[in-house]
Amino acid sequence: MTLKPTLVLLLICSLCFQSCWYTGGNDDDFGPIESQYNYQPIIMQRDAFEATTTFQNSPEPILNSGKIYVKDQFIFIHEKDKGFHVINNTDPSNPQNVAFINVLGSSDLAIKGSTLYVNNATDLVALSIDAQAGTMEITKRVADAFPQLLSPQGFSYYDLQDNEVIVGWSILENN
Repeated sequence: MTLKPTLVLLLICSLCFQSCWYTGGNDDDFGPIESQYNYQPIIMQRDAFEATTTFQNSPEPILNSGKIYVKDQFIFIHEKDKGFHVINNTDPSNPQNVAFINVLGSSDLAIKGSTLYVNNATDLVALSIDAQAGTMEITKRVADAFPQLLSPQGFSYYDLQDNEVIVGWSILENN
């Protein structure tokens, strides 16, 4: 009679651990997975990187929009990893795309008073903008305030030199 409970226990254990059995299948049988891609960091020297934060008096087309911010008569529309569109909304029935703020590696913006705070890849940048006059001044830059940009798979890049900044990632498809 003690054989019956042992047999039941063995049956239950074998059913529980059946997913651990090797079937000889190929991992590709499960369809495309993200690990089929390699990502390469886009790296810039810090001096060149800092010089890319500029104000353009000419508008850019909105292609890959993100968050939207409103301050007074202006709307700021984020262009993912590139910067912010400045929209003059004085006449809400006819908003005008008037300028573009180049900010590489950007993802967010905060506005307090007349100062815009933007993440510029790893840096925090405070900007003073006069959109009417078409001018911008970087009032403060805090270098390395944020961690480096991770790959889309969540990996870090460790061969970065002190004077280098990752501004994005490019995809390389495995052959």
